[in-house]
Amino acid sequence: MGDARAHILGIRSQALLAQAIAAAAGLGIADKLAAGPMSVAELAGHCGAKPDPLYRLLRTLAGHGIFAEEGDGHFALTPGAQPLLRDVPDSLQPILAGDFPALVWSTFGELEAAVRTGEVAFERAHGAGFFDYLAAHPQANASFDQAMALVAATEHPLIAASHDYGGVSTITDIGGGQGGLLAAILSRYPATRGVLFDQPQVIAAPAELEAAGVLDRCELVAGDFFTAVPPGADLYLLKRILHDWEDAQALSILRAVRAALGNNGRLLVIDAVMQPGNAPDPNKDLDLNIMALTGGRERTEAEFAALFHAAGLALEAIQPLPAPATLAIVHARPA
Repeated sequence: MGDARAHILGIRSQALLAQAIAAAAGLGIADKLAAGPMSVAELAGHCGAKPDPLYRLLRTLAGHGIFAEEGDGHFALTPGAQPLLRDVPDSLQPILAGDFPALVWSTFGELEAAVRTGEVAFERAHGAGFFDYLAAHPQANASFDQAMALVAATEHPLIAASHDYGGVSTITDIGGGQGGLLAAILSRYPATRGVLFDQPQVIAAPAELEAAGVLDRCELVAGDFFTAVPPGADLYLLKRILHDWEDAQALSILRAVRAALGNNGRLLVIDAVMQPGNAPDPNKDLDLNIMALTGGRERTEAEFAALFHAAGLALEAIQPLPAPATLAIVHARPA
């Protein structure tokens, strides 16, 4: 009983610690300390904060290796605080500070009520569906895009390197954003062409295709993946798309893909695949997160197989991506 109690209290304490890290990111403390240690009073002046609460915030974080208190009352940057710097590779700023992280925290406060009622926690907290809200709030949408780009920057090279796209002449990325995944694949396969399919306002500025120098091998197509997707490609990609939706909507997307790929095309669904049983699985945590935000779900292998079958597809294989990704490439073909 004592160990179980301590375990639960330890988990509970992580929520406050996570908010403390987010507060430090929002205040820009790491960037202020990049040039060297600073007194709390001086740091408070630079951050627009009050010295006493700032000291107590930093003291707590220092106990976890994030910043360090020196003997003269100054605080210094530590290796543990390096990811809080804005202009370093893999900076965590986009997922810790800004409008989108604030939306996520306020959403989680509605989790109990959402479980009781079956409503979506985000809709209870903000009065609109997730994607509708972002469309109406450009700053929050930009913050969300930055956070997703941070995650994708790690995943896209792994996806491009973990599958052989050599025999594919045309790849269509459905809901592919600004083309980051296509850019990673086409950069490795110069004979392959791409189709980037997304909403008109998204494909209007395919920045990642331009940056990779592959835009000349891509066609940009606007549309609605619930109704139809461009036909004629050898391979279709759905990365982190199906998990945003409940089965009925996911089935509509898959049926649109099935109609487009004919009898010889193939589909790769790049998404989390949850493991059965009680073993820890980060994708179970991700499932709860997506349930709260969009009402969507992560799926098990059996759930993917059933969804594919209903859409006229067959599950061929599941290929886990290497760490640090927690996704898998789920292979599907026409049934």
